[in-house]
Amino acid sequence: MEVFVWNMAISFQLLFIIVSGVIFLYLRDKSFKYYGLYNIFLIIYVLSRSDTVYYGFEDLLKPIFGSEDAEMITTILNFLVPIIFYTFYSIFAFYFLDFDKNAKKYFKRTKWVVNFMAYLFVGFAALCMAMRNAELFVTLYLYIYVPVMLVIFVLTLLRAIQRSGEHKFFFLIGVVVFVLCALIALAGSFIPSLGMENPITFFFIGNIIETIFFSLGLAHKVKLINEERNRINVSVTKHRHQQQISKLQGLLEGEEKERKRMAEELHDGIAGDLSAIKYNLAYLKLSNKNPENEEILRDVTQIIDKSCIQIREISHNLSPSSITNFGLITALQNFCMKIENIYGIPIKFTSTGERIELDKVIETHIYRIVQELVNNIIKHAEAKTAEVMITHRHPHITVSVKDNGKGFVMRKNNKGIGFGNIDSRIRFMNAKFSKTKSETGSSFLIEINIDNLPQT
Repeated sequence: MEVFVWNMAISFQLLFIIVSGVIFLYLRDKSFKYYGLYNIFLIIYVLSRSDTVYYGFEDLLKPIFGSEDAEMITTILNFLVPIIFYTFYSIFAFYFLDFDKNAKKYFKRTKWVVNFMAYLFVGFAALCMAMRNAELFVTLYLYIYVPVMLVIFVLTLLRAIQRSGEHKFFFLIGVVVFVLCALIALAGSFIPSLGMENPITFFFIGNIIETIFFSLGLAHKVKLINEERNRINVSVTKHRHQQQISKLQGLLEGEEKERKRMAEELHDGIAGDLSAIKYNLAYLKLSNKNPENEEILRDVTQIIDKSCIQIREISHNLSPSSITNFGLITALQNFCMKIENIYGIPIKFTSTGERIELDKVIETHIYRIVQELVNNIIKHAEAKTAEVMITHRHPHITVSVKDNGKGFVMRKNNKGIGFGNIDSRIRFMNAKFSKTKSETGSSFLIEINIDNLPQT
């Protein structure tokens, strides 16, 4: 039975040396570096529990130091190795229980005490070897090191219950069982009256149970680490997306302001000047009764009237006041009617579904996209008819623009088509844009989810 448990303990430690190394390389979490070192020294200790290994090591030292010194050195090292692996395990436990994040003062102070005890007993080991007194080292181990580490264990257990995450429960159960089994093994080794035949078996059993429960805690810990990484990645992506949205919003707002400024200048400046010229021409017509000049004045007046109409249309397209006054549907309907009147191409406009009530900024972006697509149909598609349809079934708004022409190519580097403008508005609204082409014409589809619209 003892040999079976010993072999199992060896197998578990070899496995977790590999596991801790892989996890350290994967997560770059330095706590698993300490766990790997703990497993290395623990497996050395477990191997030394075999009489063959223990006395074989002692025999190697006899030709160098002599029989008595070899026995003394082996005994001291036999107790020094547990001090080393308990040190690494304690530091790993502090990291694994997130004390470096949730209990920083306790983490620093306790880690310092654990390291100090390790260095102190390395010094004691050297001193006892120089004094050739192994019993003194064992006494110091039993009456100083073990009590101090038990106090740290109890304090850490209480602090972990208060401060650590969900993964602590599996880990703490394993640690408590391991410490109890180690204490039983220690007591059985130094108190003959207990009558324990193979007390070290309890240490092996405790080590195996701790490893099993640690595996469960580790799985939960890795899950929490991955969830935290995903949360950070989502947060970073969301922040970057928000930055892009803010940048797009600034660019689009600047464009709308510039359009409005140009519309006002056209309406108040050039249109005003043309009106003044028209009034002056009317005065000349009244004061000058020459039939030849009258015909010229009539032609010039007609040209001015057409120019005024075109300027009004350009001004309206640059800054459509109907969106502010009447909403998106009326603005699109008026736009389609005006395009039809100016260019003679029938444009059918339909609106179905629920009433659309959006922020004016979003409505302006939808209007601009439709405006750009219809203008490109007029300029490039050679279409005879076109259709604009908008459908609202909460939370989805679908805008469809169709024509029966040859279509046109949407290229980002073609500034005349304005793809960059459309693309910016689509990205700003978190919408989807698609185009299909057939023998009967082209169709452009904009899909908007109201729930995904940015806050403006």
